[in-house]
Amino acid sequence: MTDRSAGVGEFDARLVDDGNASVFVRLIAGHLLIEGADREPIHNVHVDDVAEVVHRGPQIEISLRRASPLVLECQHPEQLDAALMAACCTIPELTRALRSLGSSRLRAGGSAQREFFAPLLEARRRAEESVGRTGIVRAFDPDRLNRALDSYLAQLTERHADTRPAARRAFAAQAEEVAEPLRAAIMDVRRTASAAASPPADERVACWRRWSRALHGLFAAADQCWAALQPTLLADPPDAG
Repeated sequence: MTDRSAGVGEFDARLVDDGNASVFVRLIAGHLLIEGADREPIHNVHVDDVAEVVHRGPQIEISLRRASPLVLECQHPEQLDAALMAACCTIPELTRALRSLGSSRLRAGGSAQREFFAPLLEARRRAEESVGRTGIVRAFDPDRLNRALDSYLAQLTERHADTRPAARRAFAAQAEEVAEPLRAAIMDVRRTASAAASPPADERVACWRRWSRALHGLFAAADQCWAALQPTLLADPPDAG
């Protein structure tokens, strides 16, 4: 989900495991801040340290990676739960993994590079425009990504400078071999997508983060695939004579 943690609002609650102390709960700048009635901080937790969030009736249980769980009770638990989900289940930063994007190392292949990365960047744009887990996950549809890769490799083969059938078959086989890690990364996204979109009630954060890691792996694999394709794009065709 897109990062809406900043400015989410403030919630009046009780900290159940601390004598039902009255607290104020805020989500701001990627942090879960719990303050006492005197506005003194009691807990300041980065959302990355939240392992899971479970909503049970009026209570929200927040499991932490390095501390005991926090149990909050409030009048509007659905709203607090939604705010926590929005803060914990964000779209990861993906484009940093595309180190080759825009690189001047392959000036002659600039158009080919843009075509190669376009399906991933378009999926990222669709995800940012989507609302809700299901829409965001569907933005990175594995079938669409595989079809785009098929089309790209076919076009590369068609444009290969050596027009001899045997040479083009060899080029196509080499390009497909280079793309195998990217195919595997797309499969990892497929394996984690269903649970990310419709997770069990007690694994919403965990399922989302498994999918997020698969997404990051997908973009990293695409970057590596492009780097491996460069020699085939730059290679001079053998003499026809």
